[in-house]
Amino acid sequence: MDLSDKGREEAREGGAVLRAEGYNFDVAYTSVLKRAIRTLWTILDGMDLMWIPVHRSWRLNERHYGALQGLNKAETAAKFGEQQVKSGGGAMMFRRPNSRPTTNAIPAATLATGPSASRNCPSPNV
Repeated sequence: MDLSDKGREEAREGGAVLRAEGYNFDVAYTSVLKRAIRTLWTILDGMDLMWIPVHRSWRLNERHYGALQGLNKAETAAKFGEQQVKSGGGAMMFRRPNSRPTTNAIPAATLATGPSASRNCPSPNV
């Protein structure tokens, strides 16, 4: 999913503010999501930093909620039981059920082992 017009404008404004305040960066990190990449490009363009290295990693993607993905609170209670769903500031407060990652959540190439599997991913400390 790409950025909305409002998202593009906010990214332009963000880049302008960062530049006006004197911020400067040597390197940038982003997820592999299209809207995150587009936001970074727009900010870097506004800061005249399109030349800096950019590292992309699925590890920076939004959180994957396993079997809970896409369920609202009522659907979760129906599927996993009322006792498992506790209200705490509007959030569901229980350990999410285990599920195998999908190829949309974690690229298959990163599931392999060995040096070639991680060559395009930044340090796990990112």
